[in-house]
Amino acid sequence: MHPAILWQRLLGVSLLFCFGAALQAGPRPAHVSPAMQKVVDQFCAFNRHKGIEEQHPDPTQALAYARSLKADGSWPDLDYASAARSAWPPRDHCRRMVAMAMVAAGGMDVSGDDRKRLLDSIHRAFRFWIRHDFQCPNWYDNEISIPKLIGTCALLLGENLAPDEYAYATQISLARYGIGKAGQNKVWLAENTLIRGLLQGDEALVNQAAPTIWNELHVSMEEGVQPDYSFHQHGPQQQFGLYGLAFAAEIGRWGTVLQGTPWALPEDKLEVFRHYLLDGENWVSWRGAMDISSCGRHLMPRNPLDGAAETAAVMEEAAVFDPGSAPAYQAFAARNQPGVPNDLVGNKYFWRSDYMVHRTGEFAATLKLSSKRVVGTEMVNAQNLSGYYLADGALYLYQSGGEYTDIFPVWDWRKIPGVTCAQTELPAFKTTLVQTDVPGLEFKTSSVPSDFVGGVSDGTNGCAALDYARDGVVAKKAWFFGANFVVCLGAGISGEARAPIVTTINQCLLRGSIRLQQNGKVKSLQAAGGTSLAKVEWVEHDGWRYVFPGGTPAHLKAGRVTGNWKKVFANPDTPKGDVTENVFTLWLDHGKAPQDASYACVIMPAGEKTTAAVVANTPEVQAVKIDQALFGAVFWQPGKVELADGLLAWVDQPCIVLVDTDMRAAWISDPTQKLASIRLQVGELVQTVTLPTGGEAGRSVAVNIRP
Repeated sequence: MHPAILWQRLLGVSLLFCFGAALQAGPRPAHVSPAMQKVVDQFCAFNRHKGIEEQHPDPTQALAYARSLKADGSWPDLDYASAARSAWPPRDHCRRMVAMAMVAAGGMDVSGDDRKRLLDSIHRAFRFWIRHDFQCPNWYDNEISIPKLIGTCALLLGENLAPDEYAYATQISLARYGIGKAGQNKVWLAENTLIRGLLQGDEALVNQAAPTIWNELHVSMEEGVQPDYSFHQHGPQQQFGLYGLAFAAEIGRWGTVLQGTPWALPEDKLEVFRHYLLDGENWVSWRGAMDISSCGRHLMPRNPLDGAAETAAVMEEAAVFDPGSAPAYQAFAARNQPGVPNDLVGNKYFWRSDYMVHRTGEFAATLKLSSKRVVGTEMVNAQNLSGYYLADGALYLYQSGGEYTDIFPVWDWRKIPGVTCAQTELPAFKTTLVQTDVPGLEFKTSSVPSDFVGGVSDGTNGCAALDYARDGVVAKKAWFFGANFVVCLGAGISGEARAPIVTTINQCLLRGSIRLQQNGKVKSLQAAGGTSLAKVEWVEHDGWRYVFPGGTPAHLKAGRVTGNWKKVFANPDTPKGDVTENVFTLWLDHGKAPQDASYACVIMPAGEKTTAAVVANTPEVQAVKIDQALFGAVFWQPGKVELADGLLAWVDQPCIVLVDTDMRAAWISDPTQKLASIRLQVGELVQTVTLPTGGEAGRSVAVNIRP
C-alpha cells in the first residue's frame, strides 16, 4: 500500500478513536447563530433544488439505490478496488448517498416507509465508507470531491446525522486537508472548509473560508481570471469549459447560498464575476453547445451540450444575486436554444489565451491557437488521448450548434478543422512539469513552440495569425473574420514527411447532400469515398459554402465512419461499443515534401455574397479586403502592402493590423507580446504606436490615422 494512503487510513482509525467522546455528543452543536442557521438552510435548499455533481433529486432513482444496496452497505455494481484516476467508481458510492439524502430530506412526495428506507440505506452506506475510508490514486478525489460529497450528505441529513457520521465528516473527511493550491482548486478546498464550519457551527471556519472563495475573484496573470476575462488553470491554459466553468458554478452556488448573510459576495468581487461571465463565458457557447476549443480535455459524450447547460444554470443564479445585470445573464439562456436568433455579435480576441471568437447573427466561428506563452491542450488522467493538434489553428464553424455533436470517436484526429499537419501517426504529447498548483504533478501537453501567435480585433471584425513550425512542418497561417465570412490563408508551407502534409478545411457531421462547382459546372453528391476534386471552385454542405478563389485541387470524403470512444479517453465510464456516424471531411493536400506551398479559402453561409478579396498571400505579408473600406494584414516582417488605389500601409515591425480607410482608423497588435512600440504609416500619415505591457500585452490598440 502506498505510504500516503496507509497514513491516511491510520489517521482515520486514530481520529475515530480519539473522538469517541464526540460520538456520544450528538451530531450538531446545540446552538448556532441565526446567520449560520440561515446559511445551512439555504445550502440544503439549494442542493435539494439543484443537485450536486450532476445528481438531481429523483425519488425513483434514489429508491432504486436503496433497494440495490447490500446488507453491508456496499453496492454490487461498484468496483471499490478500482485504481482509475478519473471516473473513479467508489466516488459513485458517495454520490448515491447524496442523491438519497436529497430525497429523504427534501420534503418530496415519498411515503414515510420510503423515507425510512432511504435513511436506513444512507446510514448503512455511510458506515461502509467510514469502515474502509477509500482513497483514490488521484489527489483530487481524496482532497476535494469525496469530502465535498460527504459534507453535503451530512448537512442534508441534519438531525438524522448519526454521531459516528458527524465525527467522520467533520474530523476526518473534511479536516484532512486545509485550504491551499490556487485558482479553482483553492475554491474547492475553501468550500470544503466552509461546509465543515456549517456542520460544526463554527463561525471562525466560515469566516476563514468564505473570504478565501471570494478572494479568488481577482484579475491576475496567475491561475484564475485573466486580464482578458479568460480563465487559466494548469499553467497558462484556457479552461473556460473545465476548471473555468467549475469556478463559475461554485461562485454562483455560494453567491446564492450566502446571499443576505454576513458572508455574502462583496460588491468589488461581484464586479469581477460579472465581467468573467459576460465578457468571458458568455462568448463561448452557441445555440446550446459550448465551443469544442473551450471544453479542455473533457471531450466526452455530450460535454459541449452539458457545458452550455451548466453555464445557463450559472447565469440564472447570477441573475438572482446580481439583479442589476439580470437581463444580460438571462439573455444567455434565451439565445442558447436551437434555432433562436443570436443577439451577441462581434469579434473578441482573448490575447492571454491565443483564442478568437467571431459571432454574427447567423453563425459563430472560433479559432484556437497556442504558442510558447500559452499551453494549447493537455492529456492527463487518460483524457484527451488523441488531441495533440487541438490548438494548432483549430477553426470550428457553427450555425445550428450541432455540427460536431459527439463526433470525437469517429474523428480523424489528424484532420482537425483548420489545422495544417502531416498525416503520419499522432506524435506523442510532451511530458512536462507545468507550473501548477499541484507540486510535482506531471502533465502531457501540446503547444506550437512559436512567438508570433496573436490576433487583432476592432470588436466587430478580426484577424489572427500563427507562425506554425513544429514536427518538421512550417507555414504562415492567417485568418480574417468579417460580417459574413472567414478567409483562411496559408503561405510558405514547407516540410518533409512520410505522408502528405494537408490543411483541413472542415471535418464535421455529414448532413444532407453536397454541392460543388468545377469548371463552372454544378453537381450534387450524396456521399464521396475519398474523392479528388480538380480545380474545384466551391463546395457546399450543411449551410456552408467553401470558396477556393481561382479553383484548387481539393479532397472530399463523405460517408459512414466507425470509431470508438476509447481513442478519446480511457476510464471506467468510457463507452465500450463502436460508434458509427456520417462524416464530412474537406481538405487540401500539399504533398509529402511541399516547398513554399499556399492556399486560400473563403468560408461563408451558403447563399451569401461577400466582398472579401485576397490582397496578398506570401510568407512576407498576408492581407484581405474585408469590406469596401476595411483591410486586414499580417506583416510577418517589416514591410508594406498596397491596400487600395495606391494606398500603402507600412510597418517597421512584424505585427497584425486592421485599417479602416473611411474612418481613417486602425487597430494594431504585437503577436510576440514583446515590443514596446510599432511605427505604422498609412498613406502619408505616420504614427508611432505605444503597445501595452504586462497582462495587457497582445491586446489590440486603436490608432487614429486622420491627418
